[in-house]
Amino acid sequence: MAEMNLGGSPANEATSNPKGTTTNKTTKEVDNSILDVSTPNVQVNEDGMSSEELNDANKIKVTIADYKTPLVVFFGPPACGKTMTLIRLTRYLQGKGYTIEPVTSFRPTYDKNYSDMCTNFDSMIGNEDAAKSTSKINFMLVQVLREGKPLCQILEGPGEYYFSPEKPQANFPKYVNAIISSPNRKIWAIMVEPDNTNKRMDVEARRQYAIKLNKLKTRIAPKDKVMFIFNKIDATPYVISPGNIRYSQALQHTEYLYPSIFAPFMNVNPITKLWKPYNFDFVAFQTGDFSEASDGTLTFEQGPDAYPRDLWNFILKRIRG
Repeated sequence: MAEMNLGGSPANEATSNPKGTTTNKTTKEVDNSILDVSTPNVQVNEDGMSSEELNDANKIKVTIADYKTPLVVFFGPPACGKTMTLIRLTRYLQGKGYTIEPVTSFRPTYDKNYSDMCTNFDSMIGNEDAAKSTSKINFMLVQVLREGKPLCQILEGPGEYYFSPEKPQANFPKYVNAIISSPNRKIWAIMVEPDNTNKRMDVEARRQYAIKLNKLKTRIAPKDKVMFIFNKIDATPYVISPGNIRYSQALQHTEYLYPSIFAPFMNVNPITKLWKPYNFDFVAFQTGDFSEASDGTLTFEQGPDAYPRDLWNFILKRIRG
């Protein structure tokens, strides 16, 4: 993370926000950031990050207050589609009568950006302007409820804090370690994608991502479950029809793109591995179609319900046991 000069004469600074984009700010601009009246002397930027958090990812403060409800963690590199996956899944679940509520206690009270996300969550979810939705929804914890009963929590976090192509083997920051160590039963939803769909994930980055997942596997609890989400499946030749996927070929292609990515998750039981070679689920996903309007905005048209339906069924199966 870039350092910030909070005193002295104004100097141009490059600061990274939670989505990984870089903006130039002056010290004066940072000094004029919103101050939280309930937390004296806490200075935050327009994304709700305190100066401490901007300087050091290990200072990022999050709270998982509900330890009893299972936690689904969307894990993946920048631009792999975690935010749009949350948006599309939320739309589908709302259409099926589920309630999706932001967890307001996830971020500190000084984070006005997060507070605004919570207040305007439904309107952002329904926004057809994909760029606006993905830029505003970041670092989000939501709860899925059915008839008032919580079923799971879903965490969508910035990809840079899980895996940075520029610093592929950097240690997880403290808040990610806190999530890993939380007593919640967890489903790790690991994102993968086809070749040439993410400019930041070249051949070497994909290889390093597989190595990073190997390290993740050594940290997660035995009771945790793992699923791989092959996002952007519509960019492959493995779709026969919506939801009807050549899964064996998609699985083989994933292993080719990300060498040894499945190795840590192989079933080593000498008996059960005969019919269950892997200790994970594998599900294909597509959020929808993106079109550039004449004014340059990127509009979003959601794809077939088959994809969020199948993803939700996998999640349900795992949170139930």
